[in-house]
Amino acid sequence: MSRRFRERSGQRSISLLLAFLALIAGAAAWNWLRHRGNPVPAAATLSVLGGEVVVSRADAGQDPPLVVGRTTRLQSADELSLGADAKARLTFPGGETIDLGDSARLTLLELYEAPMSGALRASVALHAGSALTRARQMLMGGMRLTFETRVASVETQGAVFQCDIVSKNRIYVAVYEGAVAVSMGEQALDLTTGQGVYAELGQSLVPLVVTQPLPSQAAPSETAVGAAPTATPREQFAFPPIVTPTRPGDSANARLYTVQEGDTLFSISRQFGVSWEAIWEANRNVLTRPELLRAGQQLRIPAP
Repeated sequence: MSRRFRERSGQRSISLLLAFLALIAGAAAWNWLRHRGNPVPAAATLSVLGGEVVVSRADAGQDPPLVVGRTTRLQSADELSLGADAKARLTFPGGETIDLGDSARLTLLELYEAPMSGALRASVALHAGSALTRARQMLMGGMRLTFETRVASVETQGAVFQCDIVSKNRIYVAVYEGAVAVSMGEQALDLTTGQGVYAELGQSLVPLVVTQPLPSQAAPSETAVGAAPTATPREQFAFPPIVTPTRPGDSANARLYTVQEGDTLFSISRQFGVSWEAIWEANRNVLTRPELLRAGQQLRIPAP
């Protein structure tokens, strides 16, 4: 076999290989062009950790109530409602989670993968209750999550933060790790680790220092969730229920509570089963604004 024949054979093989690779690249490019503007739908997994959860499907009506240990898949436009003392967790494809407390109500507005980067995009509407989110911080390809509420929007690309619906005109956001952006009308506020804000319609967005520790993750069993907070023996000794000679209109069964480091009106209200608004109203003489709560203050706790 001549040297020239071998060279021509080698060139022909290389040409065929290049043509094959060009065909594959062309097919991939055509597929990319065809789908470049189409997001890929994704789904999240709902796990019930306590109580009952009701899921309303965007296209199929309401599912039978889900109880502890049950899971289901949620897609865009699905809505879930938690009963009293219920706990649930939403887990996204990338491992990000949203823990929901009792009586929370949430709609999954959008959930999809970006067509070019494959990064997850999620938007949820929090109508009621509390949500604790854990989203990984990544330089590229991370999840971008937006919370929509009646009061403000909260957006992050990686953070551990809590969002509470305090009232129809007020929410509370606390950042434990990472950063979030809060926007309300023309106002915008960037929060980082250890910062929080009460966003209230008609009020300015003013950052606060978060003193309350990160809530523990929801437990995977019914016995560990949904229980009302109970005082330790030390707390029962230090803060016994007493009758107070209170202001006009206060209940005769009201109690005094000494504010501890890390307390908020919201956490105190959960402990005593009284709305934070009722506690604030009963203590306007010493607490002009809810965020001015300080350790050592004594608060009147009205009867539920």
